[in-house]
Amino acid sequence: MEILTSVAWLAATFHDCGKYGPEFQAYMEEVLEKAGEEVKRNVDHSTAGGRLITSLAPGMLASKIISTAIYSHHGLADCINMESGRSLEEERNEKKIDYDTITERFFQYTDIDVIQEHIDRAKADSLKIMDSIAEMINRDKPSVYGSGNFYLGMYERLLISLLIDSDWSDTASFFEQKGLPRRLSKEETQHIWEQSIAYFEDYLSTLTARDEKKKSPLNVIRQEISDICLKAAEQPDKLYCLTVPTGAGKTFSGLRFALHHAKKYEKQHIMYVAPFNSILEQNAEEIRNAVGNNEFVLEHHCNIVKESADEEEKYRRLTETWDCPIIVTTAVQVLNTLFSGRKRDIRRMHSLCNSIIIFDEVQAFPINCTELFNLAVNFLSAFCNTTVVLCSATQPTLAKLPKNCMFDANHMVRNVDRYSEEFKRTKIQDMTDLVSGGMSVNDLKNFIDEIFPDEESILVIVNTKACAKALYELLEGCYNDTCILYHLSTNMCPKNRQEQLDEIKQSLDRTKRVICVSTQLVEAGVDFSFRCVIRSMAGLDNIIQAAGRCNRNKKNPDAGPVYIVRMSPEAEHLSGLPDIKAAQEAMETVLHQYRTCPESLDGKLDSQKAVAFYYRQFYLKMVNIKTNYPASYRNTPCNLVDLLSDNKLGKSQYTNVHGHRAKNVLNQAFKTAGELFRVIPDDEGVKVVVEYDEETKKLLNELDNPYLGLKEQKEILRKLQVYTVGISEYRKEKLGRAVTSVCQGNVLVLSENYYSKKTGVSDIPKMNDLFS
Repeated sequence: MEILTSVAWLAATFHDCGKYGPEFQAYMEEVLEKAGEEVKRNVDHSTAGGRLITSLAPGMLASKIISTAIYSHHGLADCINMESGRSLEEERNEKKIDYDTITERFFQYTDIDVIQEHIDRAKADSLKIMDSIAEMINRDKPSVYGSGNFYLGMYERLLISLLIDSDWSDTASFFEQKGLPRRLSKEETQHIWEQSIAYFEDYLSTLTARDEKKKSPLNVIRQEISDICLKAAEQPDKLYCLTVPTGAGKTFSGLRFALHHAKKYEKQHIMYVAPFNSILEQNAEEIRNAVGNNEFVLEHHCNIVKESADEEEKYRRLTETWDCPIIVTTAVQVLNTLFSGRKRDIRRMHSLCNSIIIFDEVQAFPINCTELFNLAVNFLSAFCNTTVVLCSATQPTLAKLPKNCMFDANHMVRNVDRYSEEFKRTKIQDMTDLVSGGMSVNDLKNFIDEIFPDEESILVIVNTKACAKALYELLEGCYNDTCILYHLSTNMCPKNRQEQLDEIKQSLDRTKRVICVSTQLVEAGVDFSFRCVIRSMAGLDNIIQAAGRCNRNKKNPDAGPVYIVRMSPEAEHLSGLPDIKAAQEAMETVLHQYRTCPESLDGKLDSQKAVAFYYRQFYLKMVNIKTNYPASYRNTPCNLVDLLSDNKLGKSQYTNVHGHRAKNVLNQAFKTAGELFRVIPDDEGVKVVVEYDEETKKLLNELDNPYLGLKEQKEILRKLQVYTVGISEYRKEKLGRAVTSVCQGNVLVLSENYYSKKTGVSDIPKMNDLFS
């Protein structure tokens, strides 16, 4: 980001100049006098730097950007106070500081001529930024690519990220009496790409040679797709779609593109991003094996546990900065890096620059974040020298929204339908009219009874956890003697789910008779194969992803049946799930189109024409639900796209207070938007640790030790992540005394009597405990 060089230099130079003030100097003397004791005093040392740069470059865009970053480097600020209606500059100008003393001392140690040179460059560079934003959003008329203020706000966040990272690194270096952490040079990074490519191509050749012995036509196509991706790596384009059928090997094809593209265009990082931990853990292992060096790959998500304190410390540092060539992480981590208000998230944002980011299963990203995601991808690809790859078998039409669209992406693999016959392993069948008004749980059980004799394994996917549990418990009384029965949902802790998944795969590999009842968590990227799939009515993307769990690798020469069924409102209770309702309504239109004019969808429900038709309908249905992250501030409706761009709510308050419209360069509500942003909704926002096994109980006992150090606490808390389940506040209240707390009330614990390894959290205790 060469265009921010002088802007960042000035922000770094001025951000702490308030420490020259008498009040801060007195504070530091007290700290030295009371060595080892905590000194509680909040001394403002950011106001001076912002005011000083403003006085040296009055009225300049550059000084507004720099001063806002300085004011925000200890915590995001709103450019207009949402309550008082006053601007950030007004509030800081009224703060009482010894400005004259600070200024005098600052210039005793700073060369004004050097500062002026950087101010002149920063002025020119900030104008270039504005010109490039204007050019980008006006590439089409009328513009559908968002407000220029959103992109200017992203530049601001990027500057804050650079300032926080450098400030924290410098502070850590001082207190630990070590040098600044060494970052890989461009030459070292290039050498890593060369090493990784050499190992990867050899690894791929070994897999290809092994697969050739099987003489599978699918492997020939996978190799062809991989070669197409390799060829695309030579191109300088910054935004790609990789749309291939499920099972086409897109993980390795995408990685092959990324490694070669990184080497050719001297990229700093490759990031693989997935919406679910289940996909991530599986693909992280594949990526490590493929590049041949575990040190090159950082796996960052909440389920990672390190065995030793040294490993834990190294992992903490790497996840704080993403200072690793290949980062494998979740959509939650990346979206938080882009929009959360937490400083540790903001700190990482600059690591997204000059990188390649592969967003896998992009159709599964949160619907309410769609417009934020679109604009962030536009920013990264247009301004940050970052190449973005969107991977999916059911590619959402993100460039076709009415507003806040993503740019049109280059299709890495064109005419993907030509592969459809070779990858045809399933037949999607519409059974939605089987029961008038929709199936009850008992009706679905009866349908399973009908098909079970002909199917050795059945995967049933429904839309709610309650429905999955009810069906499992109904089947449990009938099928325990004739097959192995499994249940999967986020009602179960990650450790429990992973154990169940491993057991399911083993049972399927041994060709045992299996029925698995699950929510949609198994749809994307989970590598197992059932003979038959039943999918409760949902979006076409969900149905095609569910079909991807059926007859993988064409082990059965006949097409595996995928049945779409409709559940009754009483069976699934979707009133609080508007996204699923909208997806169902859009799918109704697709099914009607297929029944009346199948040729318009190329005669298949899983064709690319069908997918495009579905998304057109879906985004029409979503008009009333909003894809701009709707929120509420003080009971007033708002949305995060607006808060991070024009901020109508803040500007209205400004007008009410001042009697005229705001004329500020920056009006964004960075702090308010950051506080409102949650990737995981609040209805599952209460985290409880379940007493899953003896290891959990041991960790909880250790955590309840009042003399435990903060470092040890954090280490135990990380280990407990795999035993944690998200529940609603309402459910927590319902569970009552079954939920207790440890660690001074900071960690909630669910009694083992209210947890089943078969179905997860339960509102009632286990039967055998009622009479004990």
